[in-house]
Amino acid sequence: MSHLAEAKTTRQTYENLYAKCPSCGHENIFNRASDLNDLEPIDSVKVSCSLPDCSKPFRLYGDVVNPAFEMLIFDCHELMGEKHYAYCILNLAQAYEVFFSQYLRVELLYRPVASEFDRGNHDIDHLNRLRKLLYESVKELTFSPLRNLFVNTVLRRRCPSSLAEAENSIKEFSKNLSKPSEEWIRNGNTITDRQLVGLLLGLMSCKTAKLRNDVVHKLAYRPTLEQVNDCLKETREILFGLAGRLGARYDDIAPYRAKRQQSSRTSADTGA
Repeated sequence: MSHLAEAKTTRQTYENLYAKCPSCGHENIFNRASDLNDLEPIDSVKVSCSLPDCSKPFRLYGDVVNPAFEMLIFDCHELMGEKHYAYCILNLAQAYEVFFSQYLRVELLYRPVASEFDRGNHDIDHLNRLRKLLYESVKELTFSPLRNLFVNTVLRRRCPSSLAEAENSIKEFSKNLSKPSEEWIRNGNTITDRQLVGLLLGLMSCKTAKLRNDVVHKLAYRPTLEQVNDCLKETREILFGLAGRLGARYDDIAPYRAKRQQSSRTSADTGA
């Protein structure tokens, strides 16, 4: 059996992987959904050159493992290079929404189920039902109500310790869609992390939300490079900051379960 040639990706975006064919040098674009049929990070996959005169197979490797909200932000650099400034704003607005939804999964799925697993409860059916309930509860929410739900959830910071508690929290989403006041964010909650408070205040007044509405609605507004640069800088500061302060960067149960297990071992070692 002949050895299959390999090629490392030259670029990775939220939707596509780019790589030069090791046989002919043609730069291929592989769409994750249509060409690779896999939306997870690619470790190694067999592909074929898209140039008809070549069509030789090779093995593709070298993907990134950044969460979706980060990749949407990073994609803006390529869009800016091509001067697609309106699409940059849409990407940034989508990055916010993706992160809001991810945080809700972290707080109401991953952390509670990690706690359940530690107690020996592996009710996967309940987890799947809860995942569907969460999806159905937020799928129709536009930017502002989803942002409000996110901020109100953060301010309350009562992470459920079980799937039953998480289910009750999801069923009460309708009570948490109103816009939180600046006064409550500053002083009316129990959060002592002032950096987190500052990030939440920045989120409530972020430029991207208004600019996104101008772009997609009847105005079909075309933003300037200066506006996009401001929004990109602001979005990176807010979302990267929130992901770090909230410990919610990853959209997968594994890191949260590992952190819980590490905390349990530390407590046991110190006799806490």
